[in-house]
Amino acid sequence: MKTKLLNAATVALLLISNVNFGQAPTLGTAANFVLFSTNGAVSNSGISQLTGNVGTNNGSSIFFGNVNGVMHDEDTTSAKCAADLLIAYNQLNNAVATLFPAPALGNGDTLIAGVYSVTGASTLTLTLFLNAKDNVNAVFIIKIQGSLSTDAHSKIKLIN
Repeated sequence: MKTKLLNAATVALLLISNVNFGQAPTLGTAANFVLFSTNGAVSNSGISQLTGNVGTNNGSSIFFGNVNGVMHDEDTTSAKCAADLLIAYNQLNNAVATLFPAPALGNGDTLIAGVYSVTGASTLTLTLFLNAKDNVNAVFIIKIQGSLSTDAHSKIKLIN
């Protein structure tokens, strides 16, 4: 009887899809925003073209002229977005890092899907490639335990 139960348990485990430790967070209504702040105003300087909603749950959005979306400042939509964003933040915060790159990101480096942790401040220079290895469900979580500075022409490119 024990052998049959053990075999059944083994088959059941083999049928379960592969667990990816870097699970994409549930964004809820936050997925509709390209720029959002839960605490404070958001503003724009220079010329920017944004596609998606922009807003804040505490403050105002100013100096946005080129937005293909809706501005939401301290309304019911921004309140729901703030709640959904907190859920996503907690999911990301609970993700366990298994990869630990140097604080200097980019410079043509390539990362594969996974959960990364950078201790302290970090910089992004030139291009950082994220290689999904032909997996449409690839998830990249980069947790930076400090400030992030980016060069003017830096890019993050998803490949494969």
